[in-house]
Amino acid sequence: MIHAAQIEKRRPLTRAEFGQLMIDQEGRCACGCGEKLQPMTEGVIDEHLRALALLGTNALENRALYRKPCARKKTDEQDTPRIAKAKAQAGETGQYARRQKRGHGSIKSPGFAPRNRKLNGSVGPTQAAARAQREAHDHG
Repeated sequence: MIHAAQIEKRRPLTRAEFGQLMIDQEGRCACGCGEKLQPMTEGVIDEHLRALALLGTNALENRALYRKPCARKKTDEQDTPRIAKAKAQAGETGQYARRQKRGHGSIKSPGFAPRNRKLNGSVGPTQAAARAQREAHDHG
């Protein structure tokens, strides 16, 4: 299970790192659309290629510059579903996780008893046992 302590905190790029990524990407969006990055008009987002929530790092090799619309698309279509799936597989979501978070355990089963408890609180034989008794009485 991934704990919040294992997830690296997001660190903004320095100017030098931003400049290096601009040079490495030749001023183009990293999504593959080929559009020119325009930091002053459209906005540029530094994206983690592997999201921090998926144990990515802040290393420059894991960073890329995206146009704002492309960054939003990457987050919505790739990162968010993958993070949700990872959390579900790690047991961080769902009824059991919610109960654990609130300090409760799992929901207890009534168990398997050889007798049926009636509405008035008395206990009688199970349906199968009652049927067997009737059949034995009828045939005997």
